[in-house]
Amino acid sequence: MMTLAMVALLAACKPAPEKTPAASEITAPPVPEAKADGPAAATTAVSLDGEGLRFIDKTSGKASLLAFGVPRAQAEAALANVAGKEDDRSTNDECGAGPMQFTRYDAMTLNFQDDKFAGWFLGNEPGAAAYSTASGIAIGTTRAKAGESVSIIAVEDSTLGEEFSIGTGENVVGGIFASPGDAAKIDALFAGVNCFFR
Repeated sequence: MMTLAMVALLAACKPAPEKTPAASEITAPPVPEAKADGPAAATTAVSLDGEGLRFIDKTSGKASLLAFGVPRAQAEAALANVAGKEDDRSTNDECGAGPMQFTRYDAMTLNFQDDKFAGWFLGNEPGAAAYSTASGIAIGTTRAKAGESVSIIAVEDSTLGEEFSIGTGENVVGGIFASPGDAAKIDALFAGVNCFFR
């Protein structure tokens, strides 16, 4: 009986558990706004291309290609002129394509090998809306809508998920739909050399 009384007293002395916030009280940290604050952001658009990135003068419509193979410094300077200062630089020595370096500007990542522009990757993040292909394909475009303007080729048995390419050949833009079906939206776009583990 004495033991039972001691247990009851100890339980009464135990501090009350800290109040855990209800699910409605938990808030995620704010997502930073995309910068797009480079000196040419107001006058230049960037178009996604299977050969690199195309910079389009918004007034004249003239385009210039930043082709895969240009030096890293040139590629970084060109995109920074529109997207603003890079967010970070990183390296991965274990990519399937060999060691790679990366420079990220909001949703856009430039990929490099041997100090040369080798590819790009656009993720579903703030800033992605600033980029599209010449035919208007962008992050968030549905499979059905994309199929109205370009040939969407499914990549069979992809380990990346609902992978596709826009057209066929060597210099294509690839992508990943978020799910199967015509209503599925594009979640990523890429071209050139990327650090994918297939």
